[in-house]
Amino acid sequence: MGVREENGDGDAQGRTLGTFMLMAAGFMFIIVGALVHILDPYLLVFKWKLIFQEGSEIFNLWRTPPVDLYIKIYLFNVTNAEDFMAGRAEKMQIEEVGPYVYRELMSHDNITFNENGTLSTRPHHPLIFQKGLSGNLREDDVFMMPNIALLSIAHVAANQPYFLRWPINILIRQTNVQPLERQTAKEFMYGYPTTLTTLGYTFLPNWISFDKVGLIDRMYDFDDDFETFYTGETSASVSGLYDTYLGSPDLAQWNGTHCSNIRNASDGTKFKSFIEPNDQLLFFRKSMCRAQILIQNGTYEVDGLKAIKFVFEENALDNGEVDPRNKCFCRKGNCLPRGLIDVTSCYYGFPIALSYPHFLDADPKVLAHVNGSRPDPKAHRSHFMINPVSGLPLELSVKFQINLALNDLSSMAHCEKFSNLVIPTVWFEIILPFGDQVVKHSLLAFGGILLLVAITKVSLTLSSAYSSAYRISNELRESLW
Repeated sequence: MGVREENGDGDAQGRTLGTFMLMAAGFMFIIVGALVHILDPYLLVFKWKLIFQEGSEIFNLWRTPPVDLYIKIYLFNVTNAEDFMAGRAEKMQIEEVGPYVYRELMSHDNITFNENGTLSTRPHHPLIFQKGLSGNLREDDVFMMPNIALLSIAHVAANQPYFLRWPINILIRQTNVQPLERQTAKEFMYGYPTTLTTLGYTFLPNWISFDKVGLIDRMYDFDDDFETFYTGETSASVSGLYDTYLGSPDLAQWNGTHCSNIRNASDGTKFKSFIEPNDQLLFFRKSMCRAQILIQNGTYEVDGLKAIKFVFEENALDNGEVDPRNKCFCRKGNCLPRGLIDVTSCYYGFPIALSYPHFLDADPKVLAHVNGSRPDPKAHRSHFMINPVSGLPLELSVKFQINLALNDLSSMAHCEKFSNLVIPTVWFEIILPFGDQVVKHSLLAFGGILLLVAITKVSLTLSSAYSSAYRISNELRESLW
């Protein structure tokens, strides 16, 4: 009997120990499961991967984006140039020609990591003509185009005293230079030496620091630019966003932070991460001369990846006509008509105004300056498809038009008929089409996380299993006691 009692006591103690061990294991996995829910290691690791560090995937993607980024350029050929200049036609007749397609090899060069959670860099945006994507168009195609050098110099000189205008008018007459002239597509886009630009370069170096004038050439002049971007060290969501441009968070040409601020803007390589439902974004490119506010316009799926569609804020180019905040875009107190923004300060003093293509959303009187503009919201509106977690763009299409906005030129030789005109010259689309490379590299940013998701799910499953075990152990303990 004694042996049986001892064996019975041993079995009871073994069962009790096993029960307590099972209870302890259940408690442990309940705690682990709770911590997984509270701390979300998936999110913590993902935030860590968003921080720019030398050699990290997201930094390498941003430094040299391995994507097919293109710019499509459409020229406006003046088909009745001789009749207009001779006074036989009341308005210029324009004809859109394009697209001339270039690949943009965007990169951030000369990178230095700073101690305040930013990095310094110099942008690099070389363009390579894509003959195969431009159809039958060639860079040596000849069109009748505005003489940017003549009209710009005439615009600046028109308000000067007579003794300053007089030698310029003599030069214009002697050289017989005309406001509209035959140019190849490449000459118009990238410039060519002329007597006027050579004189300007020689005698007015503080105004013109180059010996040729081409709109795309000037638009892509990044030689003296320097920028700082957030690394995400202080907040992972802002990695890759602007801190300063040319040493300041504000653009010098605008007064008031609504117009001047570029801090937390994206250059299109990476936007804010962890986008919330009501978040607005900022987009800045030097060619735009300002940051544009982006607002949400629906949620979509792009080849299995979630994307939020963003568009430009309504009335962004109204110069305060609808939105009083935009009054600060009126240069020196002079407000251009709705739909135009004066970017003279960003284009070396040339009388340049940006608009949307074909004067989309502009004051109707602007369209009346020439014949041939045909604004189409479907064809001419910009959009951005952005993954809301990573902030990586899955697709983007940015569209603007470059115009000459001229004042009274009645005192300038050969230019009288161009007084107070807004002349469309070229419109462009910066495009990132969705393709295999983007999928591959977007998934790369997520790749390290997928395993963590699986581990998280396994942990939760185990937690659930041991919670059940803990419940069973309780029932067993109660039956024993």
